[in-house]
Amino acid sequence: MPIEDEQARFLRCIGEPTRLQILKLLAESEKCVGEIVEALNREQSLVSHHLRALKECNIVVARQEAQKIYYGLADLRLSELVATSESLMRELPLCQSKGACYDE
Repeated sequence: MPIEDEQARFLRCIGEPTRLQILKLLAESEKCVGEIVEALNREQSLVSHHLRALKECNIVVARQEAQKIYYGLADLRLSELVATSESLMRELPLCQSKGACYDE
């Protein structure tokens, strides 16, 4: 698979709004599912679904401590990527329309 295809797949994976919110939280520090559920005010099943997808894509890692599983970013550069993309969106008029660059 060409690198551009893999890169596009990766960006689609992190580009889902709930997953971006999860990545922002994990950029601060590792968190257990309950902490993420509370911070995002989302259903536990939805958060677990997105964490599973992020873990399968090797974007987050998990470790168990007693009865809780803690999630963290697999690579700290992911927090830089999320912060940089947010900064770009605030400073540049990117993806303002639902035209050719945006596909739902």
